[in-house]
Amino acid sequence: MPTAAWLEQLPACVVVIIAGVLRYANAAALHLMEAQAPDDFVGRPVVDFIHPLDLHRVLARIRRAEQAAGANPPTEFRAYSCRGRTLMLAMSSTHLRDGGAGSVLASFLDMTERAAMETRLRETEENFQRMMNTMQDVFYRTDAQGITRYVCPAVKNVLGYTAEEIIGLPAAAFYPDPAEREALIAAIRKHGFVRDFPGRMRRKDGTVIDISISTQALRDEQGQYAGVEGIWRDITERKNMERELERMATRDSLTGKLNRRSILERLEQALDQRRDRREQPSLFVLLLDLDHFKRINDTHGHAVGDQALCQFVETVERQRRGDDHFGRLGGEEFLLILEGVDLAEARQAAERVRLAVERTNIELVEGLTTQLTVSIGIALMQPGDRRPSDLLERADRALYKAKDLGRNQVVLEVPAAN
Repeated sequence: MPTAAWLEQLPACVVVIIAGVLRYANAAALHLMEAQAPDDFVGRPVVDFIHPLDLHRVLARIRRAEQAAGANPPTEFRAYSCRGRTLMLAMSSTHLRDGGAGSVLASFLDMTERAAMETRLRETEENFQRMMNTMQDVFYRTDAQGITRYVCPAVKNVLGYTAEEIIGLPAAAFYPDPAEREALIAAIRKHGFVRDFPGRMRRKDGTVIDISISTQALRDEQGQYAGVEGIWRDITERKNMERELERMATRDSLTGKLNRRSILERLEQALDQRRDRREQPSLFVLLLDLDHFKRINDTHGHAVGDQALCQFVETVERQRRGDDHFGRLGGEEFLLILEGVDLAEARQAAERVRLAVERTNIELVEGLTTQLTVSIGIALMQPGDRRPSDLLERADRALYKAKDLGRNQVVLEVPAAN
């Protein structure tokens, strides 16, 4: 069969099929089909090289071309090389007018690598989706403007929104405080990534949860900031536990007020802030001790006594300023720290507490109430005070003087003249 020399120079594979037999193959076709000699390929039935599962479809197209029914658009099918290797080919075919009856001219391209790549991409996508569908943490991606471009299905379990409800919205819309989102982005822009960055988000039902974010910046081809991607997880339970542990470490288990260690730490901090300063706001401590409280414990038991202590604390809480520090030193002894008040205001605060306690009916058991009184010793910080004990010792002396005067008294400790 005469052939044009230019067919041998084509990089595309060209074959001629007559009555179902391969009658011509150019050099590119012989090379792709791994023929060591032309006879390995030319002269053999085309069915020898077509995968059985694709054979019916390929033969139907060849018959259509044989009948001059028009050119066949490209179709992909599996084929075997002369060495038995499986290939993926994309073939176009048409009737060959000058080749005689039933002649078909076909060209094909090797799509094996592309098919393998598509398979790998499909497997990668399937693996990615499977991983996203089973994740408990939330994987997300935003663009440079902070718009959510992807979020995995786990977000429904955490925020109550479906992924479709979130995609396309600003990520900042789910933060209770936009400044927290801004702090996150600033940290990512500065370092390129963050690990376990603390934050909060608002659920669909309005509940605010604690989250931990690990994410990194995305860059475009020019190296410009293009958004972020990463993972965040709901750590509300852990944070609640941490807060509870902190509360237990700093709060009195009965009254919920600052415990001895914490109230003394607050006093030490207040002293530290005022040391070596010529002008400083005043600092008073009020030492409160309930009068004859032991009688309640001895008569009604410690459980009733604990209830009475809690009612006493509620009474004091209603009288103190919001920025005053109040804590339990132990037993029925409490400490109130006043900052930035003068002597008259300190006395008024103490008297206000004393009168409120005196006028409050304390319920011991159902139908039985009593009145409590409290003795209060006041001490003012002096320039030489260096430790909490310096103030507390003077307040304690004032407290004992209040007791000696008949209890239910407020006494200010006056420093001895030098």
